Amino acid sequence: MGFIIGVLVGAVGALLYAPRTGDMTRDELKQRSDELKRRADDLQRIAQRLADEAGVKGRELIDEAKRQWDASGGRASPRDTTSGGGSDKQS
Repeated sequence: MGFIIGVLVGAVGALLYAPRTGDMTRDELKQRSDELKRRADDLQRIAQRLADEAGVKGRELIDEAKRQWDASGGRASPRDTTSGGGSDKQS
């Protein structure tokens, strides 16, 4: 977010110090702000889609874990249990 603000401030500064008329500078600022808004909207849609997909995948994983739990009769399977929380390998 800070990067975007820095780019925006730099672009505005460059436009304000450029040797152009006020009308040309205002038009340029409007075009760039419209482009920035469009890009921000695109990024927001992409982020929302990714969040929705992550939610769906999370629910699928939870449902699968519940099915496995119910299928085992509410007991952890032998491969899920370890002694001491370490590796199953014997030294």
